[in-house]
Amino acid sequence: MSETDKGIKDILKQAFESWQKMTSEHVEQLVRSQTFLSAIAQNIEQTLNISDRVKDITQTTMGMMNLPTKRDLDNLAKQIRSIKISLEEINERLEDISKQLNLASKTTSEATAKSEQPRPKKSRAKKTAES
Repeated sequence: MSETDKGIKDILKQAFESWQKMTSEHVEQLVRSQTFLSAIAQNIEQTLNISDRVKDITQTTMGMMNLPTKRDLDNLAKQIRSIKISLEEINERLEDISKQLNLASKTTSEATAKSEQPRPKKSRAKKTAES
């Protein structure tokens, strides 16, 4: 590389660094200005409003097409979970009742078996003595 090429390269490098320093200062001032911050805040607010509007339009469109929305599916999932919990509670109660019935049936069977055992016969001697 010749001396002239090195000189041109150094001049371009200095010009770029000078331009970068000057621009970064202006950009930093701009970013910190109240005008810029207000514009960014307004932009974010409008983006959120558009997002809400898109959700509303999507829900309306889905409703017109008789298709469930995410909200519909979420509500349905909540109802299914609630039904599942209720069914589990009912099953637990039925198991308790079944155990109680089995215990009662067993007790009744034992009592019936005892009552069906042959009774000892009274002797005739006692009967004639009593007469």
